[in-house]
Amino acid sequence: MKKLCILLFLSISMGASAVEYTFSPKDVPAMKQLLGSGTLQPGDVVVLKDGTYDNLEEVHFTGKGVFSKPIIWRAENPGKAVISGKLSLRIYGEHLQLKDLLFYKAWAIGHDMIDFQKEKGTYASYCRMTGCVIDECNNPAKGTRPNEGDEYWVGLRGTNNRIDHCYFANKRVGGLVLQVWLSADNHLNNHVIDHNFFGERQPYGGNGAEIIRIGHSWSSQWESRTIVENNVFFRCSGENEIISVKSCHNVLRRNLFYESAGGLVCRHGHYNIIESNTFIGHGLRGTAGIRIINQGHTVYDNYIKDVKSFGLLVRVGVYERPTAETNVKEEPLTSYHRVENVDIAYNTFLNSSLELGSGRGEKMPRNVRFAHNLFAGQNPELKIVRADEVLPGFLFLDNQWAFPDIASLPAVPYERVRSGFDAVDAPVGLERKEKERIDACIFTVGPTWYEAMKENVNYIDMHR
Repeated sequence: MKKLCILLFLSISMGASAVEYTFSPKDVPAMKQLLGSGTLQPGDVVVLKDGTYDNLEEVHFTGKGVFSKPIIWRAENPGKAVISGKLSLRIYGEHLQLKDLLFYKAWAIGHDMIDFQKEKGTYASYCRMTGCVIDECNNPAKGTRPNEGDEYWVGLRGTNNRIDHCYFANKRVGGLVLQVWLSADNHLNNHVIDHNFFGERQPYGGNGAEIIRIGHSWSSQWESRTIVENNVFFRCSGENEIISVKSCHNVLRRNLFYESAGGLVCRHGHYNIIESNTFIGHGLRGTAGIRIINQGHTVYDNYIKDVKSFGLLVRVGVYERPTAETNVKEEPLTSYHRVENVDIAYNTFLNSSLELGSGRGEKMPRNVRFAHNLFAGQNPELKIVRADEVLPGFLFLDNQWAFPDIASLPAVPYERVRSGFDAVDAPVGLERKEKERIDACIFTVGPTWYEAMKENVNYIDMHR
């Protein structure tokens, strides 16, 4: 009974001590001092009144909230508190929440504009960035082409953090929109990136302009267990990798890639799940689907239509999968490793090519099951490089082939492929399936208060 009373007292005390602090642009020093003091308590709220908060420079947001009472830093009116100019925002602690803030024409001091850590070893856990906008945030001192400087918008570190219902658009300087960082002491991330709208990213002209990257080549053999789901990628055309997966045991599902010149790429790492994503290319140059490298992936129930580059690409490897004994100087982690033990099933490829065995290397795909997929459209584009070496690594099982020319399947020169497909009429209901998938994404993402996002959603709705 005594223990119960103590717990009840603590609960009441925590609820009673929650405080709301309000600041205006003229109160920036006091606001920064409070956010970084570590004195904020569970349930406390820091409110920014309408106005522009310019050149905040280094800001620390820290504290220890609890699940039911996070510490919240928010705008009084969504989108009316505008953060611009030089910024290095460091978020670390537990159960912190950044909400309804507009970052417009801000840019990073250093590398990451928003970083979920104080320093190595001091990270964020169970923290959340929700309903925020990052738009036109480019350092005016840096150029928009390779080798003219780069910066990241968000560096996601720590564990069990979430970024949701945000809008990111118009990144022009090199560098990523969102990087999930892994380190030896902190790589089982369990982050969730969901219901965000990633808007236009113009072609950058080189590497290093991905929208999301999970890990790096040097951390690619570690588990991250990050989930990327229910997001929209609209005209994200910075480079040929929109999402670059460079770690293990991640899930990427129910995302919409719309008129984006690039693809979803398992570049490094193993055992990733690519499930129920939708790719709509409208025949635009550079649009692509899924590229598979490495081992143990599951590619399931994806819908890929009218992409110009490839619907599915399975690459040849240069080396085997790294092990603890691998000499990474002789077999670098930056290279391509054999595709093996991959399951590709129940996907739909419409007017989109299948490309198997491309790339340099001698490590042919092995134990790849290609089953129950639909390959359909006007003209079949089946590209198989070094077929005699590549095809023995594939099992084609119960797939469907639906093209206007009924003689197109028998004309395929590869018996292993022909025997794994049945020629059928185009299935009914594909347009309804496509509409349902698009609706499920575009009407549930982002901050509904931001006009630019609503315009992009309306465009997709009108031009699907």
